[in-house]
Amino acid sequence: MQINRDGMARAAKIIAGLCLGVAGCAPPAPPAELSGLWSASPLACATGVGVRFEPDSIAMAYRDKSEVLFAHPRYHRLAGDDFRVRVTYRLPLVAGGAADPGALGVFVLGRRADGTIAPLTHNLLDGRTGAARLRIAGDPAATLLTLSPCDPPGSATGLRGRA
Repeated sequence: MQINRDGMARAAKIIAGLCLGVAGCAPPAPPAELSGLWSASPLACATGVGVRFEPDSIAMAYRDKSEVLFAHPRYHRLAGDDFRVRVTYRLPLVAGGAADPGALGVFVLGRRADGTIAPLTHNLLDGRTGAARLRIAGDPAATLLTLSPCDPPGSATGLRGRA
């Protein structure tokens, strides 16, 4: 059996291209500033309840399980001195609704002076018509995503200041 060197080289290039293509399809990671557990209160942090920003979801984390709040978010760090990140997500499909509503949600998280993060804006966009709905008063996402880090950077203390 004779091995064709050109064919082997071509196959190696194709395999390398496929590997790079698959690696490029991985969801982008959220900014490092959003790593770890984020909660609305110190008690929630102490019990392990909060929100985790992951490449494939923003999820409500409980001690032994999690629940997806926003599936497949896309994170984009915005330029400037202040920490701001735009998060784009597809609205969930509703049973009996359109198979692909084409709607997106977009919120911008920003860091406050006290170290918490909170949505600065939250818009719902219709990709088919271009209509946008700005959510301000009574937005559940604003309440849900106003959070403090459970383990601030550089912190080595646990509950009640114990290491």
